[in-house]
Amino acid sequence: MSDTNKILWYDRPARRWDQALPAGNGRLGCMQFGGVYEECWQLNEDSVWDGGRQTANGEQRDRMNPDAPEALPRVRQLLREGEVARAEDLARRALTSVPQGQRRYQPLADLRISWLGARQPWSEYRRELNLEKGRLYVSFFAGDTRYTRETFVSYPDQIMAVRLTAQGEKRLALEIRLTRDRWRYERGGREGKDTLWLSGGQDLKFCAMVRVTETDGRVEALGETMQVLDARSVVLLVAGASSFRELSPANGCRRMVEQAQTLGWEKLSRRQQQDFVPLMTRAGLELDGADRSFLPTDARLAAYAEGAADPGLEALYFAYGRYLLASSSRPGSLPANLQGIWNHRMDPPWGSKFTININTEMNYWLAARTGLAECEQPLFDLLDRLRGPGGRVARRMYGCEGFCAHHNTDLWADAAPQDCWLPGSYWPMGAAWLATHLWEHYQRTGDRQTLENHYTTLRGAVRFALDFLEKDRNGWLVTNPSVSPENSYFLPDGTVGRMCVGATMDEQILRELFGGFLQAAALLGKTGKTEEEAAMALPLLRPTAIGPDGRILEWAEPWGEPEPGHRHISHLFGLFPGNEIDPDATPELAAAAERSLRYRLKHGGGYTGWSRAWTVGLWAHLHQGEEAERNLRALLTESTFDNLMDNHPSKEGPVFQIDGNLGAAAAMADCLAQNGPAGLRLLPALPPGWRRGSVYGLCLTGGLRADLRWQQGRLAEARLFASRPWTGTLRCGEAQTRLTLCTGQTVRLDSMLKQQIV
Repeated sequence: MSDTNKILWYDRPARRWDQALPAGNGRLGCMQFGGVYEECWQLNEDSVWDGGRQTANGEQRDRMNPDAPEALPRVRQLLREGEVARAEDLARRALTSVPQGQRRYQPLADLRISWLGARQPWSEYRRELNLEKGRLYVSFFAGDTRYTRETFVSYPDQIMAVRLTAQGEKRLALEIRLTRDRWRYERGGREGKDTLWLSGGQDLKFCAMVRVTETDGRVEALGETMQVLDARSVVLLVAGASSFRELSPANGCRRMVEQAQTLGWEKLSRRQQQDFVPLMTRAGLELDGADRSFLPTDARLAAYAEGAADPGLEALYFAYGRYLLASSSRPGSLPANLQGIWNHRMDPPWGSKFTININTEMNYWLAARTGLAECEQPLFDLLDRLRGPGGRVARRMYGCEGFCAHHNTDLWADAAPQDCWLPGSYWPMGAAWLATHLWEHYQRTGDRQTLENHYTTLRGAVRFALDFLEKDRNGWLVTNPSVSPENSYFLPDGTVGRMCVGATMDEQILRELFGGFLQAAALLGKTGKTEEEAAMALPLLRPTAIGPDGRILEWAEPWGEPEPGHRHISHLFGLFPGNEIDPDATPELAAAAERSLRYRLKHGGGYTGWSRAWTVGLWAHLHQGEEAERNLRALLTESTFDNLMDNHPSKEGPVFQIDGNLGAAAAMADCLAQNGPAGLRLLPALPPGWRRGSVYGLCLTGGLRADLRWQQGRLAEARLFASRPWTGTLRCGEAQTRLTLCTGQTVRLDSMLKQQIV
């Protein structure tokens, strides 16, 4: 990445949380505001949630409605008979979990620093985030003294480290404290003169700790505050932990800061760079155009919203998506939730949970695509943990083997329905969709060991689906009950329905799941009842159909929609992220998908950041670069905060959701290279504004890695590396060739796709 593609910078402190800048190591995260005289790092630890595994009397928490097993056959029968209103009323009362809600993700603490003494006017302020280094910087002058702050969150050492310096006549005089949402914690205190801690929680305990070290100044402590006086420099080490991982969160924090203290700033810094920089430099996008990096990022975004061309800002947004995933999902952490790991609210929107009817999946589309395959491991760990709770729900609620999950899950891998929201709650395909990521991961990485490690989980998701499916009147295998996530439809009599039999998305997900499972079984030499039944069931899943108006049917019937511009585009799963619909391999379905997408957008679709990111990916897979560019511009203009985080409309105003950032980065990658049902395409949806540029490190299905360079909208050079044998058709524009590569082989191709083995 060039400097213009790796730095966000601002000429003033953040006034609001959505202007602050993020850093993280998967488990521990911060948002730094960069205030001159009042600085704040808002802290999160990924396992701080508002509830434990057990109830108040110590029993295992079980939310499944005891009336569900008896009511389910009646719900299914009513839906088969078209008695939707009666089915929904029964489901609302008998399938809804007790209690309805799952746990919420919550903040850990705020680390606050106040300036002591006279406050002089300040100048030459700069606040920045270096994406390649994973570093936050603040610098300014007060009088003739230059003050700096450097912050990183280390994955190797699991702490946040901050170094503050003063260069000039004046020295540092600071007060340090830990706080949490107006003192909403149980206890706070200090250890000696150099360490503060804050603890709390009921079912789940947590602790935050900060230690002062490496200072030439004087450290004083009283009550729950510390002061650093007359110092040229000081280092702060910050740790957080909860009882999800630690028997004693305080002891866990103490261990982490003590180990970090023995290493010291320089070694901690070096270890963090050795870990993070390679992640960020495995893939990158360069787009030529007028250099606007001299503008603060918020001013740059504002100019872009007014129509200024800024391909460099779009490349920066791509790098930022990779940065956010690498900072919020690392091996050993929980997966990135609705907000990654960055949340400052005790009661965040939608609980900041793992919403698995699109949002969590979208978070991981870019992982293996852009060289961040290990960042997907937390998702697979969660999927493994779902087998226990999801197995109990499958057996007791549905009478099925295997395991399932609905449209949300949480810290404890809760699999029972969340809420009693008819358009979303009773959708049992969450685990099935997540499980499709296992084969996709193998396809892009060739990581056979990960596939082997999680094969039992993959089989469990398939097993539930096989047991759950039933035959419709035409002999197709369909789901019942289900929904098309969060959408609703008009019945012929004008009433509104939400629950249904065999939503199109369900069939598409299961085709993806069964197909990947059977290929995995063949690769690993696995055989058995589930493998045999999946092979028989796959061709019996109801095909994706086209309605009388030429659009893809979202349900089994051509029903109208109360919200024709709905944010979910579920029935186009087969186009993207699925592999069922392709302009070259299935042109009729692709045309119907395009008609469906245009209809959705014409009626106001794409009004959330994640939905707009999805549309960018859909246009990319329809090979329409102009439309992809138009929707990317809409995403940055309408759904992006000053700190480039994705915003989502809510009752309280726009709020942060990370899925738009991460989903858009994946979609941008797919504008440049796709390996689909009809073969490999280079520059299939190159946005017209990306006239000249390059990309490196794209990981494609089939084990190919692609580096591309283009000029005037045409391919100049491509290099493809094969991690395993690959044979297929290669297209770029009108040019086409047949390509065969052996393991470890690299081929160079020119603009006419003439080959030269390197």
